[in-house]
Amino acid sequence: MALLLSFFITACTTSVEADGEIILKPDTSRYIVHKLYPNDLARNDSAAANIAHGIMLAVHPGASYKLSFDIDSTVPAPELQLFRPYSIDAGLFGLSKVRTLTPTVVGKRYVYSFICEENEMTVWYTSLGNNGKYYEGEVKNISFTGTGTYKDHFALNLIVVGAVGKTKDGMDIEELSHYMLEAFREKYYGVTIDTLYVLYAHEHPTLGRKYTADYPWEAGTSSEDIFLGDLASSIDEKHSNTLNVFFMHSIAGNNVMGLSRLFAGELGAGEENAVVIGEYVHNQDGELELQSSYNIVMTMIHETGHSFGLRHTSATKLDMKQYLGGDEKTGVLVGDWSNIDDGLTDTPFCEEILRSNLYKQAEEPAFEASGFVYRAIHESCSDRKRYSSIYICPDLSNIMFPVTVECAQDLSFSEQQMEIIRSTLSIIPH
Repeated sequence: MALLLSFFITACTTSVEADGEIILKPDTSRYIVHKLYPNDLARNDSAAANIAHGIMLAVHPGASYKLSFDIDSTVPAPELQLFRPYSIDAGLFGLSKVRTLTPTVVGKRYVYSFICEENEMTVWYTSLGNNGKYYEGEVKNISFTGTGTYKDHFALNLIVVGAVGKTKDGMDIEELSHYMLEAFREKYYGVTIDTLYVLYAHEHPTLGRKYTADYPWEAGTSSEDIFLGDLASSIDEKHSNTLNVFFMHSIAGNNVMGLSRLFAGELGAGEENAVVIGEYVHNQDGELELQSSYNIVMTMIHETGHSFGLRHTSATKLDMKQYLGGDEKTGVLVGDWSNIDDGLTDTPFCEEILRSNLYKQAEEPAFEASGFVYRAIHESCSDRKRYSSIYICPDLSNIMFPVTVECAQDLSFSEQQMEIIRSTLSIIPH
């Protein structure tokens, strides 16, 4: 969904419709990379600064949304125009206007309300202005919220990819699946986990030959698609409307236990519906280390939290320093240095994470990580002296703490995190 606006073929920024309305399209001279997710409470200053010229809004069919920010009394109230992308040809996209919105004043804020009338999850693009000119006022304290009517239930698919054996503590797949379901039901309090299905990629009727049972699949090296989108998109009807957790041998890159997309926002057959977990982890020397069932399952719960819209409680360098289409020299910065934490008041921030040596080795992953979030491994409790700063973090016992620490037990979501999860479930069709 992270389309680059430079590929859109739009001859000019403004146009006039038959009824005389001026259409102010997103600025075609800039990359559009910043995106707002529903109910995300991080500061998102980069999105706020770019909304007039164009950002992306993640939207779901039938959901109701409100976009708001503080009033700048030095300039007139702007109109918000929303645009739907459509494909023209390979690498070429256009934009069609969805609607024009005038704000309602609530307290000292502009509020724009709308309902998404798409058939599936998508992104809409913005412009903000008046009479064909982009808004020049200051946009502060931006907020994007969404509500829907879907139930707060979901099910899980544990999809085994390639050769997977027993965990470090001796659990086979059947035992791990029972432990996984029990742990999900405990940690996701306030919502209902209906059931868990165990599927094997090598048994897929059309793709099974690609994912043979005797091959140790490694995400990021065994195929170009690190999230196995072909499998995610071809879940049969019986196992649809579930969250896909792919369990495989390992993931490319040192210290990477799990991968997911932030606010994947999908339950069912679709490329976005994928969490990837490794049985083994490459340590900082690149050597493979078999993981315990506890580390594996807690990473599954952590990564699915990202899928439901939860950020790390304390941001890592990689969270804020992501690039699209390359690295610091060749790519476009999509991270946001203002999002140093998740914006929740009941998940304290730990500045030690940014100072920790642990993240000097994890700044540059072995794959292009734009839009990805992962959990690193810090397994040995004997390393307390070396990484002592990690152990004083006030968010150490939160599930969305970015590092797996075996000494930290009784991990949990906070009440505000669970409210975000419930809100997300309400807007995702399932």
